[in-house]
Amino acid sequence: MDISMDMIKELKERSGAGIVDCKNVLKETDGNIDEAADILRKKGLSKADKKADRAAKEGLVVHKMSADNKKGLVIKLNCETDFVAKTEKYQNFCSEAADLVFSKNYPFSTELPADLDELRRNTIAKVGENILVSEWAYIDAKGVLFPYIHLAKVGVIADFIFGKDISKDDDTQQFMKNIAMQITAMKPLGVTTDDIPADVVAKEKEIYMEEARATGKPEPVIEKIAEGKLKKFFEEAVLLEQFYILDEEKRMKDIVAEFSKSKGVDVKVASFIRINL
Repeated sequence: MDISMDMIKELKERSGAGIVDCKNVLKETDGNIDEAADILRKKGLSKADKKADRAAKEGLVVHKMSADNKKGLVIKLNCETDFVAKTEKYQNFCSEAADLVFSKNYPFSTELPADLDELRRNTIAKVGENILVSEWAYIDAKGVLFPYIHLAKVGVIADFIFGKDISKDDDTQQFMKNIAMQITAMKPLGVTTDDIPADVVAKEKEIYMEEARATGKPEPVIEKIAEGKLKKFFEEAVLLEQFYILDEEKRMKDIVAEFSKSKGVDVKVASFIRINL
């Protein structure tokens, strides 16, 4: 049977395989495109397994929001090179993977759901690089969700509670964006000190106490040194205690309070999620 270029093109688009491979498999299957696609897919999955140990440190971070804006997802998807990360095939995969995870509400696990892993491995066969679905997180709105993606490398969704709905105002949108940019740049662990897990705080204080004891100072002084360092830790790890990246004379709690006063509306940053490449 003669194998036409249209048949080769169709198979190439379906499988992502090269022209020569498509032509050879079409000859093998007497022009049966469906059968040829299955053969190429199996070969591609085999190649995907061989690429599994290759480092994948590039990629994209993308987000997905529900139609009512009440739930959000941020997901990190790695590949080997920035070149592949910029391709349409890879970006389509990222979008499909986010849709799949979000629609099925999959909890994050290092062992991927079967359909997500199949999508991943099929894409490996098409782009020729190892791909990982490395991390994802959800956020449910208590108020208004604001998503922010920085250069496709950092994804943030922050949840804001307003005493009355002013979320559509231009200055409120800018306020929410500024908060999201702060979270992007400064990597806080929580909104307030209460959000930092007790075991994390205890571990930090233990480290500071040991460091102080190594100086030979008396125990009361050691306690004060540790408390001072713990305060510094909170200034770095807690969003509202951080200094504002756009005005380092002010803390984030001052920025929120000033905006709240200017609007005559109670404003609260309820929570956030942040994932970076």
